[in-house]
Amino acid sequence: MQPSDFGEVTIGSAAIKNYARMPYTMWFALAEFIDNSTQSRLNYPDLVDEALKKEGTPLVVQIDYNTTKREFIISDNSIGMSKDDLLAALKIAEPTKDSKGRSKYGMGMKTAACWIGNHWTIETAELTSGEEWTAEIDVEKIASGDPKVPLTMKPVDGNAHYTRITIKDLNRNLQARTDETIKAYLSSIYRFDLQEGILKIVYRGEEIPAPPDDNFDTDMEGKPMMLPFETKIGDKEVKGFVGVLKQGAGGRKFAGFSLYQNRRQIKGFPTAWKPSNIFGGINDEGANNLVSQRLMGVIELDKGFNVSHTKDAVLFAASEEEHLEDFLFTLTKEYQEFASTRRGSERDPIKREKLKQMVADLKSEFINDEMKDVINASVLPPLEMILANNAKQAEGVSEDEKAASWQINADLRVDIWIQDKSENDPYVVRYAAAEKGVVHIIINRLHPYYACRPTIEAIYECFRQYIYDAVAEYRVAQMMNVTPDSVRRMKDNLLRAEANRVDNLEAPPAAKVANGIAEAG
Repeated sequence: MQPSDFGEVTIGSAAIKNYARMPYTMWFALAEFIDNSTQSRLNYPDLVDEALKKEGTPLVVQIDYNTTKREFIISDNSIGMSKDDLLAALKIAEPTKDSKGRSKYGMGMKTAACWIGNHWTIETAELTSGEEWTAEIDVEKIASGDPKVPLTMKPVDGNAHYTRITIKDLNRNLQARTDETIKAYLSSIYRFDLQEGILKIVYRGEEIPAPPDDNFDTDMEGKPMMLPFETKIGDKEVKGFVGVLKQGAGGRKFAGFSLYQNRRQIKGFPTAWKPSNIFGGINDEGANNLVSQRLMGVIELDKGFNVSHTKDAVLFAASEEEHLEDFLFTLTKEYQEFASTRRGSERDPIKREKLKQMVADLKSEFINDEMKDVINASVLPPLEMILANNAKQAEGVSEDEKAASWQINADLRVDIWIQDKSENDPYVVRYAAAEKGVVHIIINRLHPYYACRPTIEAIYECFRQYIYDAVAEYRVAQMMNVTPDSVRRMKDNLLRAEANRVDNLEAPPAAKVANGIAEAG
């Protein structure tokens, strides 16, 4: 049947207001501007590189936030835009001749700017043009039906090349606690550019460093646990590497697979991709196990894979994700086993050099300012007070806090209690009950040392050592006039020093600052 007439799908200008409700985070919104700057350089490498070389500078993207005026200013020293380029860049979802690679959709700068604020100004000068063009975009005005954007021009030096975007009337407040998260994400997103020194990002006056080199564990022969790979998923190329992070260098935010396209991170640190067939758990978060702490990888996807228009998720087609997961599962099988045990095969003893390295890795736990302070300045209360506090804590336990009761031999029974009343209580209390041959072991689940243990296995080892200590101390006390309580109180202080050291190294914890951008109003 032939159509008798035709309709037309149109998008009203009021749709621009909806961009403020897009599922951006501030770091991915800011990344849209960096994408444009870096892609502009990639589009005209000879021209831009020559200019930058003469000026003795890499490509620089500077992000400033004026707390008083509540405005963002994002500027770069890339090639800049001509009038025609600027006009083309203002068209939403209409890719220009330069829309490729990191800027292939022709939407990023517009949608991100609208998400951040309602009034933005673009000032740009193309290299050798001698002209600076300025465009004033009023989102409310466009949404009301007036799409005209006023342009003005002024002459500038022919060697000038830059783009500066100022965003006002913000939809979001930038909170101070979000700064570290933004810097962590941008560092990871542009990992390759920063490591190669071809990009410099200055955020609020502070240069964002490249991510540190991955600290891989070594096998029993001393070889790094890092494996490069190349494969295909359908007709699409995938390459990269997987590795096992050294004990103490891992953690949930450092593990997982970081997915890159066009050498730009789509999904990764500190919320990397963790397929459940490898990492366990649900919703790609990974289980609370050693694999989710130590197994990592960097995966480069070719341009054939689709990504979301906010460029923070890979949109796998058909069975692509399943095939990639299966490939990675097989590839990392030995690494999974290594990560989950922290040692090689039990039949093959760990080499002496490996043992030396393991001991050397403990140095930072004991040689640090926090530990020195405790060693030099700790003052213990009188023994009578310690014993009285132990007795008071033992008397305060309740039946629902009892974890186990073991009759070790005819003369010794241990009752194990787990409390979570206060982080200020000792890490463990050993108290001889009134009943002969019975020892109470009270473990404080809120102690900061316990709280900073990274895995269930580490917590299990803590519990084991607490019980060993308590049983050994009880037996020694039966044999000779020794009171271990003072020694244990000193150990409590030392364990707190280690917890403080971990807190100081990781503060502020970027992985816990999920989306610290508050909605305005």
